[in-house]
Amino acid sequence: MQIDYRRRWAGVRRALRDADADAFVAVGAGNTRWLASAESPPGSPPSSTLNYVFVPQRGAPIGITSSLEGHRCRKETGVRDLRLWSGYPDVGAEFASAKAALKALLEEREVGSVLSDAALRLQRGVAVERSTAVRDLRARKAPDEQERIRVAVRHADAGQRFARELCEAGAGLTEFEVAAEIDYFLRRRGVQETSFTTIVASGPNAAFSHHSPGRRRLRDGDSVICDFGAFWKGYCSDITRTYFVGGSPAPKWRKRYALVLEANERSRAALRHGAVAQDVDGAGRNFLGRSGVGNRFVHGTGHGFGLEVHEWPSLTYGQKTVLEKGMCVTVEPGLYFPRQGGIRIEDDVLVTRAGCETLTHAAKALY
Repeated sequence: MQIDYRRRWAGVRRALRDADADAFVAVGAGNTRWLASAESPPGSPPSSTLNYVFVPQRGAPIGITSSLEGHRCRKETGVRDLRLWSGYPDVGAEFASAKAALKALLEEREVGSVLSDAALRLQRGVAVERSTAVRDLRARKAPDEQERIRVAVRHADAGQRFARELCEAGAGLTEFEVAAEIDYFLRRRGVQETSFTTIVASGPNAAFSHHSPGRRRLRDGDSVICDFGAFWKGYCSDITRTYFVGGSPAPKWRKRYALVLEANERSRAALRHGAVAQDVDGAGRNFLGRSGVGNRFVHGTGHGFGLEVHEWPSLTYGQKTVLEKGMCVTVEPGLYFPRQGGIRIEDDVLVTRAGCETLTHAAKALY
C-alpha cells in the first residue's frame, strides 16, 4: 500500500483554514518525514533529510534541504518542489542556509501568517503560531501506516523468540554479546535498522529501566530484560520481554513476573476509543499498588509510536488525553528492585472502537 501524502496534506490544510493561516512550516524530524519522506529510515541519531516542509493553503508542498541530501530527497520524498541550500559556494546552490531558503520562500508566496511545530523566528510581517496539528494527525495511524507497523512488529516478535532461546540458555554470555546477536538476527531479516539501541539488562542491571548493555555475564537465575524494535519502510516497533537464565525463575521472581503480566493485561483491557490515557495507566498501576509494589513501577505505562519510537500520546499518570481509534501505543508496566533485578513486559497495541488489538504475539505467559 502506497503512502497517501495527499491525505496528510489535506489534514494540514484543514488546520490552516481553521486557524486562518497561510501555511504550515514543519521543522521536527518526525513531522517532515510524515509530510514528505515517511519511508526513509530515520538514521542514528534520528533525523530527517529535510530541514523544512512548507504546506500552503493552496498549491503543492515544498521541501527545503541541503545539497548533501538533495539527490536522495529527489528519489525518496513525496514533494516535487525542492529548494536546495549549501554552505559551499562551488556547489552553486541558490541559498547559503536553510533559514535563508525558508525566508525567501515565504516572501515569494507573500505569506503573512504561519503555523509551525517549532518556535520559528522569521522576518518582520510574518506571524508565527505554534501548532500541534501534525502531531495530532500523526497520532491516528491510517491503513498505510498500520500495514508498515504490523510488519515491523512481526520482525521484532521473531527477534524476541530468538532472544528467549538465547537468554534462557545463555549463561556465560555478556550483555554485549546477546545484544549483538539480536541485532544481527534482525538485520538478517532485512529490517532497515533497529528502533533504538537494543537494551539487554541482566541481573542487578535489570533494575535500571533503561540500561546500556555491558560486559556483565548472564548467570543462572538472572532476570534479563530485552527491549528492542525494528524499522520497516520508515515505521517502527517497540517490544520488551523479560526472560530468566536457565528458564526457571526463583519463586519470588515468578510472583513478581505474574504481577507485571497482570498489570499489562489490565491496562490493555482498559484501552479503547474514548478512554482517557491516565485511566489506562491507572488500570495497571493501581493493581500493582494494591499488590504492595506500586513504588517499584517508576515510569509511565506507555507511549505512542510510529515514525518515531516515542510519539504522542503518553499513557501516564495525570495525562488526560482522550484516546482515539487508530492510535498505536505501547503498554509496558515494569517492576524494578535495586541490586536485584527487574521485569518489564511491553506490547504494541492498536486502539479500536470496541477495545484494542494487541499487535505483538511474542510469548509472555512464560513463568
